[in-house]
Amino acid sequence: MIGVSSFAFHELPLSEALEKIEPIADCAEIFSEGAHDLFREEELAYSYDLKYTVHAPSTDMNLSSLREPIRLAAIGLAKGMADICNELDSDVLVVHPGYFSYPVDMVHAQRAFERSIVDLEDISRDTGVMMCIENMPKWDCFLLRNPDLDLGGNGFTLDIGHANTLGNLNDFLEMGDSISHFHLHDNNGAIDEHLFIGGGNIDFPSFSDLLNKNKAIKVIENKCEEDVLKSLEALHLMGIK
Repeated sequence: MIGVSSFAFHELPLSEALEKIEPIADCAEIFSEGAHDLFREEELAYSYDLKYTVHAPSTDMNLSSLREPIRLAAIGLAKGMADICNELDSDVLVVHPGYFSYPVDMVHAQRAFERSIVDLEDISRDTGVMMCIENMPKWDCFLLRNPDLDLGGNGFTLDIGHANTLGNLNDFLEMGDSISHFHLHDNNGAIDEHLFIGGGNIDFPSFSDLLNKNKAIKVIENKCEEDVLKSLEALHLMGIK
């Protein structure tokens, strides 16, 4: 199934963003930031013919915080987002692994994130919503930039563009059926540009078979409607559904 992130329509109210997505895709991933912040939405029972996945906020949420009260607040936020997922009949919640400020803090952030992995497993067990932890791009402050971290019983979101900025996309693709969810966008390898598919240097046709065989939802993450439509056309030409 192909989905479209509401991020492409971030300047619109969420209802209007979903109206834009409904005619072009079977799934909408609601990026819970700004005008699409699900904690501020009064009405969640949207009457659209869409399956939903949810992307947790990236601001004010650090699952790797060195300060335990802040880490626990992030876990509380993840639990609240999972409850919202149940209201939307969504079984996927995408979360970022967290970040740290100084190189000396990396090992401590890693230990904090390991505690969060266990907490996320508990949330998933209690709510039935799969926590899909996303790999990060070439920013030194982030964890999970390489496919060498045990996520326990949680799911994994492979962000194709993020991996390309680090030159390790093929290593991530070797995870195969262990990939629970996909984010699709393009770049030229240097920065996280979120270009339309075909707008950068990622060789999508080389792994189109993997995308077709893996039954996980593939969510297009572009910055505007025009780029989303270009990405959808590119996927169509590759036979990716």
